Amino acid sequence: MFRFAFADSPPPPAVGESCLRRSLRRATCRACVDTCPAGALSITGEGAALNQDLCLGCGRCLFVCPVEAIAHLEPPRRHLSAQRLIAPFTSIAPEINELLLWHVQHHIRGVEIDLDEHPHWGVAIAALNLKLRELDEPTWQIYPPEHASLNRGRRRLSGLEKGVSVALEPLSKAFPQYHQFALHLDTETCVACAACSRVCSPKAVVLKAGAFTLDARQCHGCKACEAVCPVDAISIAPATGRADPVVHALFETSCPACSRPFYAWHPQASLCPICRQHHHGMR
Repeated sequence: MFRFAFADSPPPPAVGESCLRRSLRRATCRACVDTCPAGALSITGEGAALNQDLCLGCGRCLFVCPVEAIAHLEPPRRHLSAQRLIAPFTSIAPEINELLLWHVQHHIRGVEIDLDEHPHWGVAIAALNLKLRELDEPTWQIYPPEHASLNRGRRRLSGLEKGVSVALEPLSKAFPQYHQFALHLDTETCVACAACSRVCSPKAVVLKAGAFTLDARQCHGCKACEAVCPVDAISIAPATGRADPVVHALFETSCPACSRPFYAWHPQASLCPICRQHHHGMR
């Protein structure tokens, strides 16, 4: 009697616990939902959720999630030759962040494609080129398919039969001299509580003794800092450009009402933020 051993099926795609919607009550991130072409991702009371029956496995969500919360899903494999992406092509066009990683990691500079068969790819390349101009990078070209391109045997020998994929990394590492998001801090409102600094994993927002530093080049756009700020003093918005870190001076002082140390924006500050809100010694 013969027995057949079947390998365990891989776990289906899902949204992991690192999703900001699951850890921060006021989180507003919906990047995966907005980019999903099949409506497989949605926002629920418990955070982002992925409907396995609707998921196409296209991987677009992988390239927009700022905290890499999408689990059990691999980046799509693509074929390339001579700094070009070549056939076969997926029916769903890639996300622009994926194309930017192809640009950096594999030095791709064009696509050999029939746009009549894949019009969505043409739209994606046009959007990519607008972004590349903002980054002062060479734009991609679209080339007609070459009928005498690599045959199946040559693909197998060259290792292209299965295709390759890009390594997932934030654009802050791919383009370290540019920021993809602009950070704004309202020092008139901010109470220097350091909540934003503690929740910012890429260290785009850092509060240390004597300085509050905003480095937009490190920002992943997750808006966790916005979600935890008790006075809505910090905001994030998409914006591409060059910028040095912005450093705001802080002064460590002691509150005359409660005697507790606190950070102030001015050396002449009198009461701490809490005592300013609770008059007549009610703290």
